[in-house]
Amino acid sequence: MRTPSLLSDRRTARPLTVIAVAVLLLMALIGFLTFIPAGAITAAAQERSAEAQRLLAGSLARRIESFFNTYSNVLISLASRPAIQSVAASREVALSLLEEAAKASNGEIKALVRIARDGSPRYAYPPEYNQRIQAGQPLPWSVDSAWVNDVVNNGGIQFTRRSTGVGVAYLLVTLVNTGLGINEVLALELDLVGYLNKVFADAAIGESGQIWVLTTGGTQLYSARPQPEFRAGTAQIINLTSTTTLTGYPSADRESVVEPVYASFTQSRTSVGSLVLILSRTFEEANQVVAGTLQQIALFSIGVIAFVALFGVLVGSFLLAEANRRRREESRRETANTLLDISRTLNSSLQLNTVLERILANLSSVIKFDSASIFLLDDDGEHFEAVAESGTMDSPKQRFHVSETKGAYEVIQKNMPVVIADCLNDPRWQAMPESPIRSWLGVPLRVRDQVVGVLNINNHQPNNYTEDDIAVAVAFADQAGVAIQNARSHELQIRVYEAELETARAIQTSLLPQEPPPLPQVQVAARSIPARQVSGDYYQYFVLPNGKLGVAVGDVSGKGIPAALLMAVITTALRDEILRADSPSSLLNELNQRLLARMRQHNMNSGLLVTIFDPHTRRAEIAAGGMLAPYVRTNTNGSTWYEVEVGGYPLGAAEYASYRAESLTLTPESFIVFVTDGVIEAKDRNGNLFGFERFERLLATQLSTASADEIADNILEAVRAHLDGQEPQDDITIVVLKALPQAH
Repeated sequence: MRTPSLLSDRRTARPLTVIAVAVLLLMALIGFLTFIPAGAITAAAQERSAEAQRLLAGSLARRIESFFNTYSNVLISLASRPAIQSVAASREVALSLLEEAAKASNGEIKALVRIARDGSPRYAYPPEYNQRIQAGQPLPWSVDSAWVNDVVNNGGIQFTRRSTGVGVAYLLVTLVNTGLGINEVLALELDLVGYLNKVFADAAIGESGQIWVLTTGGTQLYSARPQPEFRAGTAQIINLTSTTTLTGYPSADRESVVEPVYASFTQSRTSVGSLVLILSRTFEEANQVVAGTLQQIALFSIGVIAFVALFGVLVGSFLLAEANRRRREESRRETANTLLDISRTLNSSLQLNTVLERILANLSSVIKFDSASIFLLDDDGEHFEAVAESGTMDSPKQRFHVSETKGAYEVIQKNMPVVIADCLNDPRWQAMPESPIRSWLGVPLRVRDQVVGVLNINNHQPNNYTEDDIAVAVAFADQAGVAIQNARSHELQIRVYEAELETARAIQTSLLPQEPPPLPQVQVAARSIPARQVSGDYYQYFVLPNGKLGVAVGDVSGKGIPAALLMAVITTALRDEILRADSPSSLLNELNQRLLARMRQHNMNSGLLVTIFDPHTRRAEIAAGGMLAPYVRTNTNGSTWYEVEVGGYPLGAAEYASYRAESLTLTPESFIVFVTDGVIEAKDRNGNLFGFERFERLLATQLSTASADEIADNILEAVRAHLDGQEPQDDITIVVLKALPQAH
């Protein structure tokens, strides 16, 4: 028989057991329900931390790009100023320009140096540098003629490092056209380390974070924290074209974000960047974010157990808040990725109109609007130019004073976005009749805090723009401002280059004969059309002391300025040697020996055909190297044209070239026609050559009574008709010589 005390104890134990089991089940349920979101929260924390690193790396890279682009623009502007280009003795204006540019840089320009072709400095800022130059003392860094030649040959803006003996000088360099056919160099010495120290000082890189900036050749330019040293290989990072996260790099305990930097000296916008930025931290620090999140979860679980009655409400609220947070994070990530894609799209072109079209075309992907326009500031900073509207370039450009648009003027003054919530009731808005615009957002387009224009975003509904809209629009406008400035810099470079070509064209034209030779026994006519602004073809007339006439027609390999410069050298040598040579063949032999070394140095050569005509005996001697044979028609062979079989290697092609001359007698009304291969090889729109057959048929139609000018014009007209409005593919030169009857 059981005693009452035992029964009582058992009855009491049952509820306690049930309660204990219930508590354990509840704790297990709470633990299980807490474990479910833990994985998602951990993944979200890891992704958020990694995304923050990528955004920080991208932001730092864009600031470095802006730094280089700004001072590239300063360098281009200085190099195009006449006072800088001049080599005259008076340099006060040039030094004043250098001082003005340096002082406006807030100490980011350490020096500006004008360098001659042999590598010697002409003058410089600051005054200490200039005093060293005047005293014949070396600067902290130096260059030689080979370095200058590399800069001139490569053209554009170049970035280089020069040793100072106690450190490194960082230089942006570009060529300077002196106007004398000789390009020199202007070098801008940057305080790159000081700028990067300032930029990275504000960067939240954490306790273990490190930043390195490398060239695409793998050379380390900068380290935000020198320890531990960067000892990894660079082959896997220097060719990257987009933001990339690397695990176990540069050492096994680290994770890094690699960001390409596209600066002004990048050779191609679609290739790798000019520099590489590496943002790195240890796995331990990266995991601390997750550890902190898990600690919060544990504390939350304890709180839930303590407040069982509120379990459902708290868990439901937490899950709802977490879902909303994740949605916001996803939205931010998508916006950041969209802005990154837009940045690449905008910077993939250097044509200003294309960039403006793409800005308005891509704006709708980050913010809703009904119409938009872009105002750019003129150089005077006092006028706007409306350059794009509603995503098209069809609207005529308008220029007006900044004060005429109060909203846009306020954006310029404050250098920050401005919102007009209700355009009908705001004094800053001057509505056009029947204008549907009810709300307006103006965002500054800027480069390194300097406003270059305003992006106008319009909506037909009032109170349309939120704080998130403004933040996204500002981020978009910052990318657009850099793209616009890059395009403007490109246009400035193109204008400078075109001005240089025009100068070269004028100089080259002045070297060619301006009028036919004053001999009554002969007519000479010439026509020349360059394939570019300057030509590699050339021709000359020489009335020799013995009364004979020399005619030379040449064709330098290549086109453009290099060919034109070699043409000028050959023309000068030709003027000297023709006075000493006793025949065309000996003239070509002498010229080949005289010019061989220079032509080989630049891997160029030149065809040349020389004719010496004696008006008294009517004998013509012809020798050629690397040129088309001339065509001749005399009265002795009726209307038949034939080629004079002369030929040989072009000048500069062979050291021991030997040339021979052919002689012929020109009866009255005889013709000799010289053409370069640009005539024969001219192609129509279908790729068909003008060709020898067409040329010979054209010659057969020329009358013996025609003048030299008429035949030259007929040939040129036929070639242009064949080109059908196209630019010639090669330089075209035509020279016609006609023998006249003896005057009685």
